[in-house]
Amino acid sequence: MIARRQLLKMITAVAGSAAAGTILSAYAGESIARPTSRQADKALLLTSQLETLRQICQLTIPTTDTPGAADVNCHHFIDHQLRVIFSTHAQQQVVALLNKISNAGYQYGKSEFEQLPATSQLRLLADLEQPGGEFSGADKRVFKLLKGLIVFGYYTSEPGATKELTYLSVPGGFKGSVPLSTVGSAYSSKAFY
Repeated sequence: MIARRQLLKMITAVAGSAAAGTILSAYAGESIARPTSRQADKALLLTSQLETLRQICQLTIPTTDTPGAADVNCHHFIDHQLRVIFSTHAQQQVVALLNKISNAGYQYGKSEFEQLPATSQLRLLADLEQPGGEFSGADKRVFKLLKGLIVFGYYTSEPGATKELTYLSVPGGFKGSVPLSTVGSAYSSKAFY
């Protein structure tokens, strides 16, 4: 017979594994790059590519009454994640997509994506997710990865976790002594046999 404490440990391990699988699903299929000390010191993305990514972050999670993704430097977080975690192939795909998005500004009469009005930028990103057009299926998959990294970076930042999600370390607060009649049942970690 399994003791209650052992059962709770096993349930916690299974639940933790499921949660980790959900969070890390954006990384599925990517081989992990092992950075050298030289790689860890320099940025992967050029300044112009970082600016394009900053605009995409701002459009994905804009500033409202809470800071947006660009305000918490998600673009630098993504640059770091790409450099440290992702394979060279994935890095090249992201760089190629950022260049393609930046150059797509020419079709709207501007020289770069960053110079377009926000409505045109949003339309271009919406076109990126639609079938057909100038963007390929591989571009759509890389964009999905980027959006996942934006969301992950934002909601693991302090403003994203505390202001947007209103993180409470002890939800509902601690109530040390409550009458059994208000709770309806009691929980004990001690096993009775």
